[in-house]
Amino acid sequence: MPLNDKQTTTWNKEQGFTLIEVLAAIVILSIVSLVLTSYFTNALTYSKSNQNKTIMVNLARNALFYMEKQDFDKTVEFFVTKDHTLSADVCRIGACGDSISEEGRAYRQAFDTEALAHVLHPTVNGLAYSIDVYYQDGLMVEPDAEDEAAEEVDRADIRDYLLPVKVVVTRDSGGGPSAPVEVEGYISNEEIR
Repeated sequence: MPLNDKQTTTWNKEQGFTLIEVLAAIVILSIVSLVLTSYFTNALTYSKSNQNKTIMVNLARNALFYMEKQDFDKTVEFFVTKDHTLSADVCRIGACGDSISEEGRAYRQAFDTEALAHVLHPTVNGLAYSIDVYYQDGLMVEPDAEDEAAEEVDRADIRDYLLPVKVVVTRDSGGGPSAPVEVEGYISNEEIR
């Protein structure tokens, strides 16, 4: 059956999309894909940042665990009596020569320098980190008279068994700057472990 002119015109109009419709669809699709791409890029950056922070917290806990395994009296002497900080720069791996500072000598007397140098300078996933351990003497300040009456535990006894420290981990290499991670804890005496 032959088609008349009216049927032919209708058929031609329904055959496909116009160029404007195709361009509008491409623009809309591009905008949506850009938004999704930026979302996934931000999520990846956030995930990498959290992974690095988790590694740094675990390194700080590892340093605390290592310090707790050391001789408590030597550790107290190093931090409290001699008022030193266990800095990653005191003795780098293989860098301890004969002419070292007083702090370096105290470091050698109190700790196994080679093992501790590896604890203070770990490398994880190709990234180097530095760890510093600080004695927090402000946590063991004598209580006021009002606090003393309310305090049932004798703080002098606590000092004999717990050493408050703060471990600070910084990233030495890899990528942009990273904020240091601080973990506070106590090194406990062998008698209460």
